[in-house]
Amino acid sequence: MSKQTQEIFIEKPIAQQIAEISTKLKLEDIDQRTIDNAKIFLLDCLGCILSGSQVDSAKSVRAAVANIDSDGECTVIGTNQKTNPMLAALINGTTGHSQDYDDDHREGTQHSSVVVLPAVLALAEKYGKSGKDALLAYIIGSDVTIRAGEAFNGTSYYAGWHLTGTCGVFGSAAGAAKLMGLNAEQMVNALGVAGSASAGLGEFNSCGAWTKRFHAGRASMDGVLAAYMGKNGYYAPPTVFEGKEGFLVCFSFKGTPENPNPNGDYDASKLIKDFGKVWEMADNSIKLHACCRFTNNFCDCAIDIHNQGCDISKIKSIHAECNKFTDTKLCRPVDIKRHPKNVVNAQFSLFYEIACGLVRGSVLPDSFTEEAIKDPEIHRLSDLITWEINPEFEAVYPQKYPARVTVTMEDGTKYVSEVEYPKGDPEYPATKEEVLTKFRANAANTIGKVKAERIIELVDKFETLENLDELFECLK
Repeated sequence: MSKQTQEIFIEKPIAQQIAEISTKLKLEDIDQRTIDNAKIFLLDCLGCILSGSQVDSAKSVRAAVANIDSDGECTVIGTNQKTNPMLAALINGTTGHSQDYDDDHREGTQHSSVVVLPAVLALAEKYGKSGKDALLAYIIGSDVTIRAGEAFNGTSYYAGWHLTGTCGVFGSAAGAAKLMGLNAEQMVNALGVAGSASAGLGEFNSCGAWTKRFHAGRASMDGVLAAYMGKNGYYAPPTVFEGKEGFLVCFSFKGTPENPNPNGDYDASKLIKDFGKVWEMADNSIKLHACCRFTNNFCDCAIDIHNQGCDISKIKSIHAECNKFTDTKLCRPVDIKRHPKNVVNAQFSLFYEIACGLVRGSVLPDSFTEEAIKDPEIHRLSDLITWEINPEFEAVYPQKYPARVTVTMEDGTKYVSEVEYPKGDPEYPATKEEVLTKFRANAANTIGKVKAERIIELVDKFETLENLDELFECLK
């Protein structure tokens, strides 16, 4: 840990600094770009929850919750089911992450909205809060989540953690605490409790299990619980982030046997530097492809080559250049990733995404069904793919996710496509029309066009809403 990092919190614990700033913030303190982007991310997340409500894993978690509590004040989005705020956050968070189509943050290397928003909305419904209150809580909670991820410099995944789960619980707790009006001491305790609920194992990647989706919902649910515990005086460690047995030390990557880093790879200053002034959440990325963000860049390349008129029947070979994360998490184990046998493994397969983009010219939710992943042409092209780590691409991770795909034809002709930033990143943003098109497609099959259009109108003026009653009616 650097001297600069130590100086950041030598006077006050990080959690205390976050709490003192958060409890004083008003929406008027937030710049307009952040507010406008937050409403875009909010709409996108609602669409992902509505679309995800049709997925088997979402139906499973709803059935599980119905056995626990089937009579509460909070809406289970996409259904007529109601439950308590914790379980609503669990269901809606898990559901929104079920198609891996929800926004994420490049340097935070995780999904913030799908954890924070379900917690904030559940509590806003329970307590009749305004759109202004909910939006402010959502922005604060999202920033806490993202900053917790940024502190790990993109390497915590190599220790086996999924940061949407490990970091998300802090953002959910912070957003819930803000919405519930906790004072600084209560919020510190809420963040301290959240630290002991931080979890999310990367083992889902070994077999394509549904537990990655659960990480988002569980973090959302546990953040609500942490806020209630903080409100009621449950004492928790104020040094939850920087303590010698705290979050940063325990969840950081300690290196490999060949290149050990026993102190862990983290920078605690990223949690608090300019917090409340510079909003990291304003630079979330919108996904236009329904799969892992680390393959969205390759989807862009493959779709570009498809659109160039490449005759896929005459492809001889396909070569991809990537960073270390993509090689580690999306190419291996090769036997599982090259021909994924279930939807989750397909969502996390470099081979499938490239082949799908070349064949279909899109990588949307309908590309990830049990039938779609059996497409023989996609399987044929997957066998033609080789890959390597490009040292230049690795050198800029996690600030950039560049990608290059080269397709060689039987006659020796080559198609090459390279992207520096995947479409949807702040440097290459999705247009408002692209976001609206995505939302309409996600929402229409669940709630119909009329309600979908009304939700667009309500979110556009979200901060002016006296309560969210009409929004919840439209989300059923």
